[in-house]
Amino acid sequence: MNKLILTLILYTIAISCQKGDISSTTACQYNYPSGNNNHPKSIRFKTIVDKYVQKGLPGISLLIRDASGTWVGAAGLSDIDKNIPFEPCTVSKVASITKMFTGTLIHLLVEEKVFKLDDKIDQWLPKEVLDNVNNCRGATIRQLMNHTTGIYDIITSDAFYLALLNDPDKKWNAEELIKFGYNKNPTFELGKSCLYSNTNTLLLSIVIAKATGQTNTALLHAKILGPLNMSDTYYYSHDNLPLITAQGYFDLYNDQRLVNVTNFNTGSGNGYGGFYSTVIDLQRFIEPLLRTKTILSSSSMADMTTFIREEDPDDPDNDLYLGAGLMKRYFNQPLNSDRFAYGHNGRDLGYSANCFYFPNYDITCCFIVNYGTNAKSKLRQVFYDFQDEITNALFE
Repeated sequence: MNKLILTLILYTIAISCQKGDISSTTACQYNYPSGNNNHPKSIRFKTIVDKYVQKGLPGISLLIRDASGTWVGAAGLSDIDKNIPFEPCTVSKVASITKMFTGTLIHLLVEEKVFKLDDKIDQWLPKEVLDNVNNCRGATIRQLMNHTTGIYDIITSDAFYLALLNDPDKKWNAEELIKFGYNKNPTFELGKSCLYSNTNTLLLSIVIAKATGQTNTALLHAKILGPLNMSDTYYYSHDNLPLITAQGYFDLYNDQRLVNVTNFNTGSGNGYGGFYSTVIDLQRFIEPLLRTKTILSSSSMADMTTFIREEDPDDPDNDLYLGAGLMKRYFNQPLNSDRFAYGHNGRDLGYSANCFYFPNYDITCCFIVNYGTNAKSKLRQVFYDFQDEITNALFE
């Protein structure tokens, strides 16, 4: 993100009164499982969580399930001004983890024969979009899902952030957002490389609505959230958020003075972001999807777990592999090892989250942090250090 734009945005928020749908946070009460402290790594996990709150991250919730059982913990604050603790039951934005839900929905619709992964998206998109979004015409659903379109990422647009600056808590629709991608140069020729772009999933949300005649929200609730009893998961801005929703923060001045950026809406509710959840609910989703594999057919799972390494010119040594609605990550583990995980991460202005399953070790690891790592700051490295230390602890 352009640093000048980010600074202007956050300065505006810093000097303005907090408004929007999450004005303050109330406490939630979580009943820890009776055997939580019996996990052999209980002290190790809790020490790590506490350590990184002491290093400046405002609040953390963490869930780990391995051969020894499930451990759940949390530390820090969900609302700094009100001194509200961050708990495993605290609802918080999980940002791009939303894409894993959108991807799963796409596969379910393929199984219902609504469309095929290799169908071209032209038939479901308005002519205006096809004419103005480069690489859109001729792209397939699969290419949108595995980010091989080369379509410009609207989240990198200065015009997009200036629009948000003028109306920070605006509830955007897909038709408004896609215009920020009009007449932008593609990052590569269609199908010739792989680079993550939020616009791909934005376009998928348009395809879903057009092909089914239903909203993405209704389909996600009916086909995923409802059947999995994910009662603490919400699709903002379509669902109302509960009072136990965490505030989101960013280190604007790069000196660990956190600024509240909660109600800054980066286009939530349009396929690529918008989910708010808990680590408990995230486990209810990722384990049926990737561990017991009871959500999708074997054919869909094969498509979902066919990965292409991202070719990011700004990060040529990254560990990110992209599948059809899924990520494969190593988290600082050796790239040639079997210590990879399937799932998705989420990064936004005031929130970050990970939810991954390590198939070769049968380990689930989900965490949520109410600090934004979508832009550079000293605390972003603290977050990455937390991510790496937790991953290392899984294999100790």
